[in-house]
This record gives sequence, C-alpha cells and structure tokens, in this order.
Amino acid sequence: MSLPLATKSWGAGGRRLLLLHGISSNADGWWRVAPRLVEAGFEVVAPDLRGHGGSARADSYLLTEHAEDVLALGGGWEVAVGHSMGGAVAALASSLDPGWAKGLVLYDPALALPEPRDDELEWLLEPYRRPATAEAMVEANPSWHPEDCRIKAEAVAVSDADMVRATVEGNRPWNVVEETAALQVPAVILGSDPAAGGIMPVTLGEWLASQGLTYRFMPGAEHSPHRDAAGFEGFMGHLTESIAFLPTLGR
Repeated sequence: MSLPLATKSWGAGGRRLLLLHGISSNADGWWRVAPRLVEAGFEVVAPDLRGHGGSARADSYLLTEHAEDVLALGGGWEVAVGHSMGGAVAALASSLDPGWAKGLVLYDPALALPEPRDDELEWLLEPYRRPATAEAMVEANPSWHPEDCRIKAEAVAVSDADMVRATVEGNRPWNVVEETAALQVPAVILGSDPAAGGIMPVTLGEWLASQGLTYRFMPGAEHSPHRDAAGFEGFMGHLTESIAFLPTLGR
C-alpha cells in the first residue's frame, strides 16, 4: 500500500519534471538543480521518499514500495530524474507503468549493490555516527557547497539509521538491472567516476548501452555531483543536455 509523500514544487504551468533523491536525503537537496530546470521551461516537483524529510516513516522500505509511492503522485511527467536510490526507484516505477514518464535520466543510480554489502551499509550509516551538523558534514565532504552540507545534515537529523539499515537489508539482493535494461521509454544513464566515489561501475553502464539505453560517463564526478561546489556547472551541463537528448531517442 502506497504512502502519501510530502513534496516541494518550483515553477508552474510548464512541462512537468520529477526529481527523486537518494537515501538519507530529501527534496530540499534540489535547491540548486530545480530552479535551473525551471529556467529551462519545466514545472518541477520533488517528493520526500518514505522515511525521509516530511514523509511518513514506514515498517518497510522495499524499492517496489518506494516506486508505488511515487506512482501514486500521478503520471504525465515529461522527465523523471533519479539520483542514487532515486534512480533505482525511477527505473522500477517506469517498469511498473511505462506511461508514467516519457523519459528518464538516472545519475549514478544504485541499480545493483554487490554482495556482501557490509561496506556499502557502513558507508551509508557513517553520517549517523557524526553530529548532525553542517560543520560535521563540511568536514566529511569538503568539496560540497556549504548549503548542501547544511541541508544534508538536516536530512540526516530527520531520518534515522534504522531506516537506512532496513532499506539495505530489506532489498537483498539489491538489483534492478534487468528492469532498467527492459525499460520501454528513452533513458539516459549518467555515470559518476568510480575513482571519485561514483557507485555505478563503468562496465555496467557500457552493458546497459549495449541493451539500447544511453550511457554517458562523467569523468571526475563524485557520487552526488549536484552538491559539488566546483563541479556543479559541469554536472548541470550533463543533466540538461541529457534531458534535451531524450526526445531524440527511441525505445
């Protein structure tokens, strides 16, 4: 059963675009991305996924349940953009309802996590071991914009480690590669650089490209390039070019 999601909106009356955040984040994290997409002619909506931000906590955090929550927001999206876990959710939502969005952009999406995943879980839980302050987030992520550090610290403070643990443990084996490869709508995969902290292997991106999706590698991009102070403009270039490219693709 789907849960109602808190949402933020930017712009009005334009083409509709949905932004889906990653684990332990929320809609506030799109503070720089969304206004730029409004300037490009989009009406932008971003939910807080279950267990995040202003949305309700849940007993379960299956990726399919996240997808059902997102589908309950309605369809007719011209583009759905998903980061990290949000990329997996967007792919699943589109696989469940191909008419939900006309196209997808998934950047550094968490499409598969290798087993065993203890290292991945510890990495995701690390922010909960520090004080939930902007200063602690700056120390851990010196390349991020200070406002992103503040927002991420607040997002961690209003979520909890049990949600993260339940998300990782409850979705074993974490793998939506098959659903992504079988998408019936145009999709662009933006891969961050594993040498800079990206989580999607280049080999997976190249394999998805062999299945008819579009894969673009972002050299030097970290896992969350929308937070990178110096790399933000480069990331927005990749994102807006990918969105503009979607209508030219066929599936």
